[in-house]
Amino acid sequence: MQKQLVTRMKDSSDNFYFMINPYFPTDEIMNQLKNDLLHLIRYYPSNQKVISEKVKRLENVTIPLLTVNGSCEAIRILLQNYSTKALVTVPNFNEWEISNHVPIPYNATTDEIRQAIQQHEVDTVCFCNPNNPTGLYRDDIQQLVNEFPHVKFAIDISFIDFVAETIPELPKGTNVILIKSLGKNYGICGIRLGYIASEDEDLINDFVKKIPIWNINSVTEALIDLLLDHKEEYEQSRIRIIQGTRKMVDLLKQIPYLKVFPTKANFVMVQSTKPITHFNVKSCDNKTGLDGTYYRVAYNENYERLKELLQ
Repeated sequence: MQKQLVTRMKDSSDNFYFMINPYFPTDEIMNQLKNDLLHLIRYYPSNQKVISEKVKRLENVTIPLLTVNGSCEAIRILLQNYSTKALVTVPNFNEWEISNHVPIPYNATTDEIRQAIQQHEVDTVCFCNPNNPTGLYRDDIQQLVNEFPHVKFAIDISFIDFVAETIPELPKGTNVILIKSLGKNYGICGIRLGYIASEDEDLINDFVKKIPIWNINSVTEALIDLLLDHKEEYEQSRIRIIQGTRKMVDLLKQIPYLKVFPTKANFVMVQSTKPITHFNVKSCDNKTGLDGTYYRVAYNENYERLKELLQ
């Protein structure tokens, strides 16, 4: 079973499924982690407060923050404890649709979102910023945040590092809740690391009561320490992915049977008049509003292979 798992997860020149950073972590980081592994698995990690302070430094976050075991942990606790009805843009990451919600198209206008908030009397609005699987970035969220101070705006920023070379400013307000997975951008999805942050300190303090005392293990904490020491290398990898994704999108646009949607992330959604089954991409047939003709193509450093694979 272990061998099968590792084989399935190994990177491949034909793998455009996993939305990971192929350039990070560096060999130096991984070798150090291997050297420390025996010590790390013997002893407890630091407490939650200490680890969260490290993540704040890593991510340059100044507002109250809580480290979580992947963004899924934060999403579930948020929706199951702090929301009675949510407005969710679709298609989206499926975890956002686990509780009582009202779907609205990802490309809805500000006026349409405003009307939906009022019509359905929601207490939470959930955006992905950029979205998954479409990769679009919304620049009008702040207007809605200001207009509806009694509504919580939960924004999944897991792909924000890939929007542009300069990471855009995020919406602000005590009713804004930021959730981020750190797996995709740092290339550590298997570690399960993320955070929830908000100017609403009472919310974050209450959130702490709903997670285990040690929800982050020693190996993950050690990796955070290593990431803090290699921020420059990460920045270089981030820029390479942004530039490479643009080239990958240009290549996909040359395929006549594909409709390529705009993206601001390390992946792109396409619609195909032919089934894509001979190499590894993500079918979007389980996404609300989409069917089996839609696919998500994640960035792979061997993106030039796509031209041959799609001929």
